[in-house]
Amino acid sequence: MGRTLASLVSAAALLAAACSPVQPARAYALTGQILAVHEDRGEITIRHGDIDGLMPAMTMSFPVADRALLAGWAPGDIVTGTLEVSESLGRITQLDKTGHETLPDDSNAVGFAAGLLEIGDPLPDAALLDQSDRRRSLSEWTGTPTLITFIYTRCPLPTFCPLMDRHFAAIQREAAADPALTGRVRLVSISFDPDHDTPEVLAAHAAALGADPAVWTFLTGDRITVDRLAARFGVGVVRGAGAADEITHTLRTVLVGADGRLARLYAGNGWTPAEVLADLRDALRRP
Repeated sequence: MGRTLASLVSAAALLAAACSPVQPARAYALTGQILAVHEDRGEITIRHGDIDGLMPAMTMSFPVADRALLAGWAPGDIVTGTLEVSESLGRITQLDKTGHETLPDDSNAVGFAAGLLEIGDPLPDAALLDQSDRRRSLSEWTGTPTLITFIYTRCPLPTFCPLMDRHFAAIQREAAADPALTGRVRLVSISFDPDHDTPEVLAAHAAALGADPAVWTFLTGDRITVDRLAARFGVGVVRGAGAADEITHTLRTVLVGADGRLARLYAGNGWTPAEVLADLRDALRRP
């Protein structure tokens, strides 16, 4: 199952346990659009709206209670359904089609067909450009615990990309002050707005944030490459939905271990620098 859902379920279970020793499974109403069907894994990827009482709108891969539920669906189908969450499991138990909408041309929705990365999966490689206009490969960061997020510099919402920038700046400061972390962690911000976020724009953005190039790298690339990469991380991107300089998107940040595999996944904007710093210290303590 998607490990983000597993983390949410576990967190909910811990909170519930403080109030009652046994909690029955809860059913939540879900509405969204199917982006991909993964019959081999018994999962379906849905870009959903807010799920009241559980999680904000995002794109996730959900396991299904019965693989028969996967039959007959196509990317673009609009659905309502039921997400059943217990102390150890979250799964789709019912889906109904309410319509169909073509996946937006100016989005990365089709990229979700390749499947979302999960904890333990190797980091996919990609050819990108950094803020110094140098060609870079994601594989270069193997060997060092690395935090990766997706942003765009024109993002107008202070609780979205600007918050990710502030969190990364805070992590950079704390790492510089902690001998256990200094020189041993890396930060990578990838822009999904290559038309505007050229290396020159990213360089200015990095300077404004006080990014240390030895620690924090900004990357961009051609739109196809960036869109496919963002989709693997579960970052949904739709361009042109609002003003010309606005992009509708979700948030997803990952911690990649020194072995090049996903170690932690932070969905949305609810995570804190303190949480990530603790995970970084834990990653560095492991052999």
